[in-house]
Amino acid sequence: MIAGDENTIRNVKVFKQICDTKWSECISSKALRNLSEAKWNTPQLLPFTEDVKKMHQYLNIRRTECHTKLKEEPNKKHWAELAKITLCEVIIFNRRREGEVSKMSLNVFTLRDTSLTHPDVELALTDLEKKLCRHFQRIEIKGKRGRKVPILLTPDMMTSMDLLVNTRRNCEVLDENPFMFARPKALTHIRGSDVVQQIAQSCGAKQPEALSSTKLRKHMATMSKTLNLKDNEMDNLADFLGHDIRVHREYYRLPEGTLQLAKISKVLMAMERGQLSDFKGRNLDEINIDPQENVAVYSDASNSEDEDNTSVTDAASSAASSASLSSASLLSTKSSGMLLTWASQTTTRKWTEAEIKAVEKTLMEYISSGKVPGKAECLKCIETSPLALKDRRWEGVKFYVKNRIDALKRESMKRR
Repeated sequence: MIAGDENTIRNVKVFKQICDTKWSECISSKALRNLSEAKWNTPQLLPFTEDVKKMHQYLNIRRTECHTKLKEEPNKKHWAELAKITLCEVIIFNRRREGEVSKMSLNVFTLRDTSLTHPDVELALTDLEKKLCRHFQRIEIKGKRGRKVPILLTPDMMTSMDLLVNTRRNCEVLDENPFMFARPKALTHIRGSDVVQQIAQSCGAKQPEALSSTKLRKHMATMSKTLNLKDNEMDNLADFLGHDIRVHREYYRLPEGTLQLAKISKVLMAMERGQLSDFKGRNLDEINIDPQENVAVYSDASNSEDEDNTSVTDAASSAASSASLSSASLLSTKSSGMLLTWASQTTTRKWTEAEIKAVEKTLMEYISSGKVPGKAECLKCIETSPLALKDRRWEGVKFYVKNRIDALKRESMKRR
């Protein structure tokens, strides 16, 4: 512009315009896609409960040591050690973001609300909840995007923080430093992320890299699914963690991979085995299907209702184990042919009158309705008549009922 080079000025403006219009299409979209695809098959790292316990036990021991040292010999080294231990305790116990706790101001702690719970409010609490209100103290700090974030303090934390406040001047902590967890002889604060990682490495955890505040927060949200919380209780937990349930909903459910392995696989197996109609009206938690259960091979012979096909399954299982075949391979087309071959080489055993009466006593409703019972129902039938069915497995009971149902269907077709 100083030289008056209009051609260069025009080229620069054109280049800037191209960057503004093409950057997202040519650069950022591909970069985001690459970042997303790189995470597809990476294992989700969640902290072990055993590691969390080790960390808390280590913090308890170190707090006691640092507290004693600071009381006996106040200096900046002992003050900084107790400040780091207390900072880590507050972060881990409350599952807070380390930056939020690290920047806690001194005034937030010294001017905290120490009043007791209002008597009228206590009417809505149980005796245990009233004790908890007296046991903990609560302070509020500034969180992400300026939100108010609560923190609960145990009596041990309170004792340590009171000692830190009372010994600040003797330990060369500047009066001008506004932070609760200040650095001696400086105007900055101790970094919570560094402290958490340092203690995670020192406590003997199996996976210290999983003991970060972010992973611990996600872990707490995920494990909350085991508690069967109501919607308002889930909102309270999310609010305490500083989450918006609408934004962080994926944290408050089981990991995607676990859901697909444990839940959706039931539907796929039921479809593969042609049993989906057996679970009509049930949700995913109510579907009970055994992946080790072999596919039944039924015969269309007229006397099949009097035969026990247990030998088919037994022969298939023994041959599969000797050949080191997986249960999944038994479900393939090739293995179905093998099952038929093995079945032809085995003999069947007639059902006695006592066995038939025992099955009809418990499972006649299934025979009449044309519904094949599951494993649980067959085991219950055997338990109801243990003497009569002592030589029968649950698969044999199931196949017997299936054959009776098929026989009734054939008779019905003949009458038509």
